[in-house]
Amino acid sequence: NHGWFVQAEAPPGAIFTCFREAIIRDHKSEIGQRDVALYFVHWLSDLAGAEPTPLAGCEKFVTKFPLPVLNSFLRSFSFIEQIATQTETQVMEDYLKIRWQEHEPSLGPLPTGDSAIAKMRLACMAQMNANAVIKAFDSLSEEDKEMLNMEMSPTGCVGQSYSANLVPKEVVARCEGPAFLVYYGPAFFQSLGNDSPLKRLCVLADIYRCARELWPSSIAKVNTNVTIRIDVIKGLSTADMQETSVRGDVWMLLKHNETEAFVERSSKKKLNKLIASGQQFQVLDLSSLAAIS
Repeated sequence: NHGWFVQAEAPPGAIFTCFREAIIRDHKSEIGQRDVALYFVHWLSDLAGAEPTPLAGCEKFVTKFPLPVLNSFLRSFSFIEQIATQTETQVMEDYLKIRWQEHEPSLGPLPTGDSAIAKMRLACMAQMNANAVIKAFDSLSEEDKEMLNMEMSPTGCVGQSYSANLVPKEVVARCEGPAFLVYYGPAFFQSLGNDSPLKRLCVLADIYRCARELWPSSIAKVNTNVTIRIDVIKGLSTADMQETSVRGDVWMLLKHNETEAFVERSSKKKLNKLIASGQQFQVLDLSSLAAIS
């Protein structure tokens, strides 16, 4: 999924591993960077070709793709080519760095330290709201900041880690999984509007917290990627989410199978049924949002 890469929505394992394995297994590493580049030129034309006429295909790029988004897709091609010779994580790290450095308006110096990868991924996810989201990140509680640092840094690849000066040392030392893909995470930040970016970061941190409770860290799952679907809240404001508790409902992360969970709204009656049936879930704790202006 090219969009996962461009918007840093997923860990590198979920984005590249199957593609890279196909290159190595099926073609004995005979495919080079030019071959990979041709594949993605085909992908771009195929995207337009999904429309019924050539004119409609051209209009799709002009009217349905904001120019910065289309440019970010085109900019990514030169990095994706490198998957023929580099690891999934190397390609991802190089891309995250250049996106940070080329962002307009400037996001400041390239980050280092425990929060670096989390910040660079959030910048890609938020697109035009990147400056507001990155500024809010520094105002997070230490607990939420640590959660995002820890859960946005795993690669989902055996024996691979981002550079040690960009992630928490625990991530490099333990190399555990599964890694989480928060599906529609970019949409959640791109639809920011007048909402508080700090509140949205707090919600994301709690989603990761619930996900880790449902999937405890394990060395055996280092190359596993789990999808966390947040479709139902991607267009909601945090005020809309808080209103749920006023009505007596809760937001929860419900485990559907071994590789997928969904954020869902639930009544107390539904919760009781889930408990009785032995269904695994975690309730999101949004209580801290009330104290954030």
